[in-house]
Amino acid sequence: MNKVVLITIIFSFVYGGLLMPENGSILHHTHVLFEWEQIPNANSYEIQIAGDSEFLNVIVETQDNSLAYIEKINIDWNNNYYWRVRPVYNSGSGSWSNPYSFATGASLSSPTINNIHSSQVQSGITVFGAFFNYFSAALDQEGNEIWNSGENNFVYYNTSKFGNVFGCYFLSGAENNLPGLEISFSGETIWEEPNNEFLHHDLIKLPNGNYLGIVETSLLGPIPVGGWTASFQGLGFQADGVTVEFPWVGDKLVEWDKETKDVVWSWNTFDHFSMTDYDQIGGTWTEAYISLHYDWTHMNAVIFDPNESAIYVSSRHLSRITKIDYPSGNIIWNLGHEMSSGEIDMGTELGFSFQHSLQKLENGNILTFDNGNLAPEFRGTEDPVSRAIEIFISDGSASLAWSYELPTDLFGFASGNAQKLNNGNVLITTVGGGGRSIEVDTDGNTIWEGLYNLSLPDGAVYRAHRIPGLFPAAFSVRIDNFLESNGDTGIYVPIGTSSTISFTIFNEDVYTLPISFELTDNENWFSSQTMEITLEPESTEIISFSGNVSEINTSNPIQLTATPIHHPQQFKTVSVEGFTTPLTIDDRLQPHNFNLGIPYPNPFNSKIFIQYSLDYDQHVLLQVFNMNGQLIHTLLNGRVTSGKHNIQWNARNHPTGIYFIKMTSKKYTQNQKILYLK
Repeated sequence: MNKVVLITIIFSFVYGGLLMPENGSILHHTHVLFEWEQIPNANSYEIQIAGDSEFLNVIVETQDNSLAYIEKINIDWNNNYYWRVRPVYNSGSGSWSNPYSFATGASLSSPTINNIHSSQVQSGITVFGAFFNYFSAALDQEGNEIWNSGENNFVYYNTSKFGNVFGCYFLSGAENNLPGLEISFSGETIWEEPNNEFLHHDLIKLPNGNYLGIVETSLLGPIPVGGWTASFQGLGFQADGVTVEFPWVGDKLVEWDKETKDVVWSWNTFDHFSMTDYDQIGGTWTEAYISLHYDWTHMNAVIFDPNESAIYVSSRHLSRITKIDYPSGNIIWNLGHEMSSGEIDMGTELGFSFQHSLQKLENGNILTFDNGNLAPEFRGTEDPVSRAIEIFISDGSASLAWSYELPTDLFGFASGNAQKLNNGNVLITTVGGGGRSIEVDTDGNTIWEGLYNLSLPDGAVYRAHRIPGLFPAAFSVRIDNFLESNGDTGIYVPIGTSSTISFTIFNEDVYTLPISFELTDNENWFSSQTMEITLEPESTEIISFSGNVSEINTSNPIQLTATPIHHPQQFKTVSVEGFTTPLTIDDRLQPHNFNLGIPYPNPFNSKIFIQYSLDYDQHVLLQVFNMNGQLIHTLLNGRVTSGKHNIQWNARNHPTGIYFIKMTSKKYTQNQKILYLK
């Protein structure tokens, strides 16, 4: 796997550099993120993507006012592409940058899509992992493959709500041949577990930044008496249910420190489950006779609920779901099939068996994929039947809140999962019928169906999820009032105690994106300020910092570091020179007292006063934006005389929250952040 690349973007005397995709790169995705550097004085940018280096065959031509663009339609597999960018000024377009080239690899899947009710399908893409042929891919709603794992033998496990991607890769010849890791859809390895033990089935990231996974552990135990007894005795074992003589394979939850990879917490099934509990009718002891070890618990899913500080695990061969207090490790309850120990607290009548996957829903219910291997024995069905079930748990009892049974020809004896989607539908994935995912509504109507065309034993779908997109941390940072004049490049920062510097932050994709910021400068004008914002999908927000600016003869290097909280490896550092002397003629005409003062009171309740000052008569635009970058109200749009001015805004008809006051003249902008509280 490729190692993660940290990108620092520094604006210097070389302008308009292309950043991503890198020149000559080979991509394994057809949704492509393009990024470039900011150019002084530019209002927006034109981008062209072509199939030839002369740009005679332009397939994409668009304009963007941020510093990034995601193309999701016109890129295809097994092709070469060229792209370039040029700035757009008030006076017209500038020169094109030197072009970069990239290529796309081969597609890996051959899906068939039955898009039955497209208007009711949950938006997003469907990502799945395939075992035995060891690859993963993602499809759009129409079934076009838009991402794959290339040659990395990566098998997808799960994705967090923040877009962190987890799985394993097949390491041929290794004792522990499925190391777990976190990746990005761009192919970088974010984190990889130490592979000192055999990790399998699941890996997640905890709120503290550490990683939690399922690893195998073993202990000698007896061979219980059953229909298999004679077979084991034929191998020389006592097989009397008492003699400790045979290796049992259980499971251990392991938490690794994100930095050192040391084990900082663990939980062992042998310490918490009774070995008097075991599968008697599912054929696992017959498999043990062949493999010479007993696959006892076969834990196959783990999730963490930060609100309860609790871990939920699924143990396939015990047909059991367990809730564990973290970090004490105490079992809160066991749910499922009753066995000899009597340790099951509830849910014995639910009848699920050999289940695979867990999801904790917002209503507190548990969703799982009931593989149903033992449905004839547990539920009285004629044949094994797989289903998705939502379990309601309250006051020590459990009941079915919802279920959907797959037809018998789609029975999935292993793997698979169920996912509750944002629109209320459920995506159900099974190895049955060549491997497929079916989106159903709460009434059981099929909304969308994707057939992966994977045939056992060479291929089997492991899990699949509907996710928003490929770029959970795609954002750009634009320096406001970034200018070039007479060899100086940077921003003009007026001398005084209320000078501000502002940046416009763009969330380029469809994930909610929390970002932290730190502003530093060599002259300590801004005293190393920090802030944190959350950008809604495809939204824009202006952030500003106030400082005490003293006059200098040269320039002051100013650095803004923007770090996506759940994807810290994708931080950006933007550097710009700050000048206390004007960079342009317009700046000289509006020096210190072109100023948008700090609004008061702030926070405010309904009414807020906005002060500003001008040193000469000029046209002024004064606007209010919400935190998504949407224009809420225009306070002023006209010519204003020089001097100090005061204007009031009444927000009584607007919701509480964060707003931005933006003051603009011909070539100059200042911003102030305000908070409306009722």
